Amino acid sequence: MRRVYQIVIIFSFLSGIIFPSHLLYAADETTMPSEAKISPWGEIKLQYDDNVFLSSSNEKEDFIVTLTPGVTAYLPISDNMLTFDYHVDFNKFLDNSSQDAANQHAYGGLDLNWRDVTFNIYDQFDHVFERPSIEDTSRIKRDDNRTGITAKVQKDRLGIQLGYENFTRDYKDPAYTGFDRTDNTYSLMLTHQAFAKTKLLFEYDFAQIRYEESTLSDLDYHQFLAGAIGNLTDKTTATIKAGYQFRNYEQASQTDFNSPVIYGDIVHRFSDKDALKLSFYKTAYESTYLPNNYYEVGNISGTYDHYLTPKLLGFLTGIYQDHLYPREATEDSVTQKRKDRYYSLGAGLKYYLQKWLTLTLQAEHVIRDSNFSVFDYNQNLVTFSAKAIF
Repeated sequence: MRRVYQIVIIFSFLSGIIFPSHLLYAADETTMPSEAKISPWGEIKLQYDDNVFLSSSNEKEDFIVTLTPGVTAYLPISDNMLTFDYHVDFNKFLDNSSQDAANQHAYGGLDLNWRDVTFNIYDQFDHVFERPSIEDTSRIKRDDNRTGITAKVQKDRLGIQLGYENFTRDYKDPAYTGFDRTDNTYSLMLTHQAFAKTKLLFEYDFAQIRYEESTLSDLDYHQFLAGAIGNLTDKTTATIKAGYQFRNYEQASQTDFNSPVIYGDIVHRFSDKDALKLSFYKTAYESTYLPNNYYEVGNISGTYDHYLTPKLLGFLTGIYQDHLYPREATEDSVTQKRKDRYYSLGAGLKYYLQKWLTLTLQAEHVIRDSNFSVFDYNQNLVTFSAKAIF
């Protein structure tokens, strides 16, 4: 009863901060120049988690309250656009305060359009205490920064795109500093308008991944892809790329990843009320599970949306993902190559109460099934959120 009382008090307090402020922010926005737009926004999220630490045994439940204030700004300059967003997630765990965090996110982007040439320059910075990936069960303090630039030239049916991206990961936990790394990725994409609404593409990516310490092996990889982007049918749009990746590690003791890869996103609209979104990929990710430097990932996920009314959206979600590790490890006196399978099923409702206010209720069931039982877990999540954009 005490926990329920805490939730009601916190949620009422946070609601009092966000909801009455709509008129204030709306008034402030009218003073902005007509060509600029500043949109303060906020979200309140209340979540029940029956396995906070993703444990295979001795599961601990908790209620998490998250308050997210943020602001997004747009500044058009002729045919160009400058975008900025900053928000902070204040996470409060009612029973496990060691997991409390204030996660900060900042994004800046500049789109330049010069006749046949377009540029996109962006930077995303995240200062967080959360899980780095599905592979991890622990929340870890870290700074991530992703900076990049793409340049695209379109001439008649032929398109050329060049890109560069720098990614850095800086862990704040001494137990993880050996995984600090810098990625530099260079890309070239050629497209040809083969059909009225469909382009054929060829892509080449070259990446250098360098670790700050010698815990893991540095590597280079080359990736060659071919595919298509655009309308497959009148109701289906897709981006599908398949090819081969050569991922070569400098340390001779490490296993290289030389394998076919595929990436795809498909959206099929059955009607104005119904849509199915599918995403799939097969590739390799850097790993924090020693003695493995990487793990192979196969993933397929989907979302089915259906508008029950013009303001009420129902949705179903599903994810299947497998992780295959190339080198043997030992857990509980058993030595073998680790294999994980990850399943997630969810359902929810999204209600567009006002133009500026959206309410969402979602339930999700998650399973990780590993050939090492110590990595197995089950998790149930129920989340209610209210998001206001002013």
